[in-house]
Amino acid sequence: MKAVVILITIIIVVAVAFSVFDQYLTKGNLPDGLELQENKPLAATVSKSIQPNNPSQKEETTEEIIKETSTQETTDISPYYGKVKISGLRAKTSYRPSLITLSVRVYPGEKINITGWKIKARKGEIIISQGIEKYQSHRSPSDIIIKEYTKIYLINDSNPLGRNKNFQLNKCFGYIKNYHSFYPSFYTYCPRPKLEDISHLSPYCQEYILHLSSYEIPNYSNNMKIATDSKCVSYLNNTFNYSSCFKKHSKDENFLKNSWYVYVGTDIVEPLHDIIYLYDPNGLLVDKYMY
Repeated sequence: MKAVVILITIIIVVAVAFSVFDQYLTKGNLPDGLELQENKPLAATVSKSIQPNNPSQKEETTEEIIKETSTQETTDISPYYGKVKISGLRAKTSYRPSLITLSVRVYPGEKINITGWKIKARKGEIIISQGIEKYQSHRSPSDIIIKEYTKIYLINDSNPLGRNKNFQLNKCFGYIKNYHSFYPSFYTYCPRPKLEDISHLSPYCQEYILHLSSYEIPNYSNNMKIATDSKCVSYLNNTFNYSSCFKKHSKDENFLKNSWYVYVGTDIVEPLHDIIYLYDPNGLLVDKYMY
């Protein structure tokens, strides 16, 4: 019984001692170098300086630094990011020039002026120049304005139509293909005359016209029935060519096709591997293409 009483007494004394010591600590009476962690915020502070113990440098929270870095990266991205992309490229070979393809997708009513945009690579850079929207040989080039889904072919080759004659494809270009070769190749369709349009011509002339293939330039030099029919010859010469097609169809809603041919003077496509960067006129990144 005496032993139990002694044991209970010892437990009570120890409990009182711990209570007194705890009150002593909570009053701030800590030894030098020790600090209570209770009630301190969990977020640590990070200094922007590489000197960790520089007291003169203003400290910022990790959240503030991340926010600032994100803002800096955003300012380097063009507002056209995601709307204009480098969708493909081909290196130069012995039978074809190098080619960079851009794909543009804009909202209805939206327009993007891509003249002055820059493409950079290890081998150099190119700048997108002006072009002729509705091509006619006498027209001067102007800024290239994209209004809908379009592909822009940047071709490192001489322009078959002449210097500064970049063009947007249209439904009449099949006639020009009779005189020039284009890469990449294309197909366009110009509506052919209907029977009621040629009913005033001789039956033989009508039959000849109806059997002409798409965009064929009539060659009737060995066909005496046509060659001696002045009315038929006049119709053939005045109808089956680019100028006549343009005059008749240039105001059609579907006259223009979704392709631009832009000829550049520098081959920047590395045959093996590289990264191609596309920048808008303000030097902001629009897209990059790794291969």
